[in-house]
Amino acid sequence: MNKKSADISLFILVFGALNLTFLFYEITFFWGNHDWDWVKGTTQVLQLNTGLFEGRYAKFILNVVLFGGQILPLLNTITAFAFLAVGQVLLVNYWGLKSPSSRILTALIPALSPFILGWLFFPINILGNFSAVALVAGGLLLTEKPRVGHKIAAVICFITALGVYPSVMEMLLLCWAARQILLPPTQTKQMFSSLMVIIAALIAFKLILLGLNQAGLVYMGHYNMQTASLSDMFSRLPQTITLMFSQMFVTLPFLPFSLKGAGGLLVVLAFYLSARNLKTLLLWSIMLGATVLSTFLTAVPEETAYMPRVNFYGLNYLYAAAIAILLKQKKLYRNLGLVLGILYLLTSVKQNLEAQKVWYYGKNAEEKLIERVISRIEEQEPPLPITPVIAGEMPLRPRYYANSYMKAAPYLLEAPLMVRHIPSGMFNFYAPTPLFTAHSQISTLTTELYNYLKTATRPWPAPEGMYIDNNYVILLLTQDGIKAIQAQLP
Repeated sequence: MNKKSADISLFILVFGALNLTFLFYEITFFWGNHDWDWVKGTTQVLQLNTGLFEGRYAKFILNVVLFGGQILPLLNTITAFAFLAVGQVLLVNYWGLKSPSSRILTALIPALSPFILGWLFFPINILGNFSAVALVAGGLLLTEKPRVGHKIAAVICFITALGVYPSVMEMLLLCWAARQILLPPTQTKQMFSSLMVIIAALIAFKLILLGLNQAGLVYMGHYNMQTASLSDMFSRLPQTITLMFSQMFVTLPFLPFSLKGAGGLLVVLAFYLSARNLKTLLLWSIMLGATVLSTFLTAVPEETAYMPRVNFYGLNYLYAAAIAILLKQKKLYRNLGLVLGILYLLTSVKQNLEAQKVWYYGKNAEEKLIERVISRIEEQEPPLPITPVIAGEMPLRPRYYANSYMKAAPYLLEAPLMVRHIPSGMFNFYAPTPLFTAHSQISTLTTELYNYLKTATRPWPAPEGMYIDNNYVILLLTQDGIKAIQAQLP
């Protein structure tokens, strides 16, 4: 089979595996809690500048160009999976993988790993974020070309991918370092030539963000835009190094120890067999360090540590690099790598299928809850639209997930479809006319409302868990929510 045919076959395999694994997700048209208005398409439509406030200037280019800013069932996901499959084919070519088993496992492992669930929770994001994989892999291939035009094209690929989601820098550096282990360059100059292109792209990205800030187009207070000071980075270095290793075994929803254990063994074995000199030790240090780069750089590390959609670009591709390295070893270790890789892959598919079941039941349950709340509001007949105030959040998906885990992952399990800071989205989605205003805070505190909040003890579904007057609907969802709102009372 020639190279072109092999690439087409691999694309079909990865693309088919993605669509088969997530078929239920596609046909039930799941979406997350920030997507209500965007899915509806009548009040808001994605535009080129929609993600600009958080520095993600390239986030919705494909959504706008291909679908006019709409989120369409099947087509949205199928197209995103096609870009992800292209990225996997480009990556195995960049890493110079030849054997069919090596190409197939290296392409499938990162594509089907449950880290992908962190992005699938928000279908508005997947076109941009899956295409970023293809941009990074394609750009890395271009860095190996000799002409200046190729280098410039690579920089454009990289800054576009970074403009979708900055954490792609983890994949960028990790895959570059893995290439040097898998295909050692004949000249050091060749290795540094491609590295300089990556550094140039990272500098250009930072300059773009500074320019957007000067123009007043970004909100620097957003966690995505806040970079830690040098002193903060140095002080948190021990914690970041700890995270580098702890992420290998800390479990999350749909990322159990069976999966983390198989992935960790892949990494340990690959390191043992390939880190034979100072150069490869340095390259492994870059790969491992790249997996926690986002957490190291950001001013709010808790927003990115153990976050699956960040790990999708980092730890996920470390596993891919490990299997690629193992499958180039002698027969014993190659066979061991095959067994571990297949185990990781089968566990991934099982977890993805379970996630789709849990998401489906949880979404239905939360929609039923909203129907009950709307019925209570309609009984009172307040003037509409009315301002909602939600105390606490009640994700119902955890009720359908029986397994234990060490760290929560909001976009895998705990994030509710009705969020307290934008509750109007879910309520107004079903209402024939707007039920709620876009505001979600109390601005005028009457004596009656004050007394209600001060003495509240029982959350929904207790009758006293809901209060309605001519200005507000107060919904007390949890005991923690009640305490939080009472703590703000004068």
